[in-house]
Amino acid sequence: MNALWIAIGVMLGLAALAGLTRMMIGPSILDRALSVDVLLASALTGAGAYAAFHRDPTVLPTLLVLSLLGFIGSVSLAKFVARRTEDEDVVSPAEALAGSERPDQPDQPDQSDQREETP
Repeated sequence: MNALWIAIGVMLGLAALAGLTRMMIGPSILDRALSVDVLLASALTGAGAYAAFHRDPTVLPTLLVLSLLGFIGSVSLAKFVARRTEDEDVVSPAEALAGSERPDQPDQPDQSDQREETP
């Protein structure tokens, strides 16, 4: 039983170390968010292993709340990043007032001059 605890501790410790390394090195916010998820999963796995070996059901509500918080955090961060990338595609009000066009969009003819008369 002690050898199993040592193996579990070593594997979870290596996972936590990899998560911390990715959190420090990660070039983007998504890399850092993924590392926080790895750390949370490592902690949840450790608490779950403790609950299983000691047959302690009082840890289960804590596991449920922590996993729910991790899920909500991941989803809200993904929405934040998605919204941020959408905002980068929008023309700023200063550019719209100045009349400058975005270079990545082709010129489109004005639709108001091309009205057809109906008989």
